[in-house]
Amino acid sequence: MRTAALSLSLIALAVAGCQTTPLAPDPATVPHAQLASSHRDVDSDRTDVFRVLAVDGREVIDPTDLSPKSVEIDRHQLVAAGRATQLRVDALAYYSNTARRLFWDALRVQGTIDFVPAADASYVVRGELTPERSTVWLENAATHEVVGTKVSVAGHAAAAAEAASAARAAEAAAAKDE
Repeated sequence: MRTAALSLSLIALAVAGCQTTPLAPDPATVPHAQLASSHRDVDSDRTDVFRVLAVDGREVIDPTDLSPKSVEIDRHQLVAAGRATQLRVDALAYYSNTARRLFWDALRVQGTIDFVPAADASYVVRGELTPERSTVWLENAATHEVVGTKVSVAGHAAAAAEAASAARAAEAAAAKDE
């Protein structure tokens, strides 16, 4: 009997040890703001997806989940208002054609945006994906004002144009030396 009671005590202690206390209060119980991802259908094969991957280091979605059913779902989450918040965001061009998705040079940008959400405000992740430049940002849903900083990277077309320009400059320098 005594060992059974000891075993039950150890099991209860182990289960209690596995439970964690939240690091921050539940946003629904304090003044909060709402974040939303978004998407844009570019054509019948391509959908541009703009989403929040993590809030203050805590993943809110699986960044590898790019199933056709999940791509066009605009996800929402609450964040506590009035305190500095860091978002990890990304934007990508999703192609429904599997071969194109696997072998095409994807348009994508990832980065972090720091901002302080206002109570009862709604924010949406938006972006623009082009071969020249890919950009993602957070905007106030009501005013369309950009919040925080835009995250941007040069695209493949810009890199190709820069390489061609450098090659022309090298050829011109070589021709001048002759």
